[in-house]
Amino acid sequence: MVKNQISAKVIADSVNTYGNRITTLVVVMPRYILAEFNTHRALSKNSASSRAIPFEKNLKNIEENPFIPIAWMKDHKGMQGTEYFGEECYFDLTNNWLKARDFAIQQAVQLSESGLTKQLVNRLLEPFMYHKVLITATEFEN
Repeated sequence: MVKNQISAKVIADSVNTYGNRITTLVVVMPRYILAEFNTHRALSKNSASSRAIPFEKNLKNIEENPFIPIAWMKDHKGMQGTEYFGEECYFDLTNNWLKARDFAIQQAVQLSESGLTKQLVNRLLEPFMYHKVLITATEFEN
């Protein structure tokens, strides 16, 4: 069964004698958010790597629990849209998303079997992955 894995868990939180707080979290998010997330320089981050994780492990993860959008936004101009497809379209859109995942898997397996490195093969799977990152910061505004 596919489940939503988006989460944030505080693993350390402290305040010094001057009242300054520092917090560390483990965040799991859809992989496609990583580029936007990395634009925030105030955060200290340590992130999972497509070069380090074995292809077979990534493959198993997206076969068993792929990232699937929880809502399907309609095409729009600009960076943020406001209109979403209704429930009547959810099944078809999700089914097409999973077909794209299956095709990416097929191509990634074929490339892996030909000897291509995991750092390239894993890139084909990224749209369907969740991503784990460790974050430490003293400021979380914005």
